[in-house]
Amino acid sequence: MSVQTSSLSRPGDRDVARAALDVARAALDEQHVAVRDLRAHTGALLTATSVVVSFLGTRALSTGHLRVLAFIGLGAFVGSIVLCLYVLLPTAKIESLRQGGDLLGANLDPADPATDAYGRLTSTYDDLWTLNRPHVQRLGRVFRMASAAIVLEVVLWALQLALS
Repeated sequence: MSVQTSSLSRPGDRDVARAALDVARAALDEQHVAVRDLRAHTGALLTATSVVVSFLGTRALSTGHLRVLAFIGLGAFVGSIVLCLYVLLPTAKIESLRQGGDLLGANLDPADPATDAYGRLTSTYDDLWTLNRPHVQRLGRVFRMASAAIVLEVVLWALQLALS
């Protein structure tokens, strides 16, 4: 959703361009907050995985019956750790506005440079949001898979303990 700066030349256009900039900035900020929150939840998920393996995993792996369930649970544990680490590790795939200095050197519309600058920044924020969206969605899917792996791990180890 790019703002066409050349069409913003009426008296109230600066206010419209400023409002568009505020909306675009809020959307990008919201995206960064969502990633931060997802990583915080993933840290809790990793802690839960450690607790589960400490209590259920050690007992399930030490029994002699139905070892297949125990080892499938162990595979789910390893899978959940790998998926959690994927979400937690820093990545360069999520972009943010690095520097605003490029805008100062740009050839802005001499009739209304502020409106032109707002329009360009809005386009930049919109482009960054669009660029980040697939990676943010992928992180959400990986988090759900890690959650499912932990549930599978608990169910398998609890079932193995109940049947032995």
